[in-house]
Amino acid sequence: MMLPILLAQSSRNQATGEFAVLVVGIIISYFIMGFFLYRICQKLNVENAWFAWVPILNTYIVFKAADEQEPVLWTILSLIPCISIIAGIKLIIAWVRIFNKLGKSPWLLLICLIPFAIFFVFGYVAFT
Repeated sequence: MMLPILLAQSSRNQATGEFAVLVVGIIISYFIMGFFLYRICQKLNVENAWFAWVPILNTYIVFKAADEQEPVLWTILSLIPCISIIAGIKLIIAWVRIFNKLGKSPWLLLICLIPFAIFFVFGYVAFT
């Protein structure tokens, strides 16, 4: 009778540990990508490059760095369900413009479809 209870408890502790590892990984990834975006904005001489560290403002700073019309509007639209699909496409276009401004091939963005490759692509763009 006690065996199923003990097994369930051990499974719960293991799931909690896995969740903790996942959360730590997400936080580390966020800081790495924030740093890369910060460096890219510094290279483009974007005012308030520190916005790269703030969750919603980092979308705004990408539109600002790409010289998009109405970056505030596109940032707000990216928060609205369904409409965010259009804003996401606009965000990809903004990244293509940023890569062009930095003299990098926008085709590098396709490599970001490979898991974890985004760190290498944005690291390359941020430091070269």
